[in-house]
Amino acid sequence: MKLKFILTGIFITFLSTLKAQENLDVKVDHRMEALSIFYTLATVDTMDIKPTPSNYYKDFKTYFEPYKNHKALNWYRNLESWDGYDIASLGLFLSEDYPFEIKIKPEVNYIRSTSKDTFLYHFNEFYKDCKVKKFIKKHKKLYKSVCETAKDSVKKSGILNEIQSFYGKSAEGKFVIYIDLLNNMGNNAIPSNNVNFKDNRMFRLAYLNDEDKNHTDESPVIFIPYLNVVTHEISHLFVQDFLQNYKNDLSKIKTLFLTTSKGEKLDESKWENELDELIVRVCTARILEQKFGKEEGLKEIENQSRHFKLAIPLYDFFENYILNRDKYKSIADFYPKIMEYLKTYEE
Repeated sequence: MKLKFILTGIFITFLSTLKAQENLDVKVDHRMEALSIFYTLATVDTMDIKPTPSNYYKDFKTYFEPYKNHKALNWYRNLESWDGYDIASLGLFLSEDYPFEIKIKPEVNYIRSTSKDTFLYHFNEFYKDCKVKKFIKKHKKLYKSVCETAKDSVKKSGILNEIQSFYGKSAEGKFVIYIDLLNNMGNNAIPSNNVNFKDNRMFRLAYLNDEDKNHTDESPVIFIPYLNVVTHEISHLFVQDFLQNYKNDLSKIKTLFLTTSKGEKLDESKWENELDELIVRVCTARILEQKFGKEEGLKEIENQSRHFKLAIPLYDFFENYILNRDKYKSIADFYPKIMEYLKTYEE
């Protein structure tokens, strides 16, 4: 009988691990890549930060050299201001094929330099005249290989199992990484409540330059996602119900989340996002500690405490969760204690 229970436990653990791995997807989206190509060509000569050197970037420079002064690129260069590096995320909301148009309304205003219609008119001209589709098609095998490497690195790291173990519950939805091989500036989440992306946590990851690796134009693209970023984004799936379940009580102490570590006062409309990010960042630091040791956990939370005033106090409070997992089988069992702590801290 005892053996039966042990085998049952192992089977349940196996299913949870399998589900965690199935909830991860890694992609290069052709529309996002096309936008990234346009933005990079239009701005790269004036940017201090260039794309990470690689054989892909070398191909990009060679292929688009004849088109670097295309009228659409010059139009964009002459605008009063340019958009942020998150511009490529708009691609996820466009039609599948040329001519591109917005099919799903994005929650973020990615085009701030001009009207969306004007931007897409020029972008479509560039896409057609500069044979962007041909370039992307030529590199489909590379994109597939890069995505497989990135996904395998996350799975082999064991971080998905660590996340599952920490939260003690399953999470509905899928974590989707979109890789941008020309972006060497930063990552960005892609929010959407549209039914097409139901329960998806989407994130665009940059191919950040690691100077220790001495990348050159001959270097192959080897994309290894940072595990703290992966942990952070997946964690949103697991703790999003905390705010949902306690929103009324939390709204009464919302001012607690609107002052940064530097004393900056944030707009009242930001309290929900600030709280959500605070909980996720504390949990991320604890997961990294659980996986890699106390030093990594402290390093992560100290970095987050530069903005979040409650980061370190709440991180310390989570020791109660860590030491009493027999009592708190899942993070949801610990929610009431988090709520109590926040109320006490507020007083």
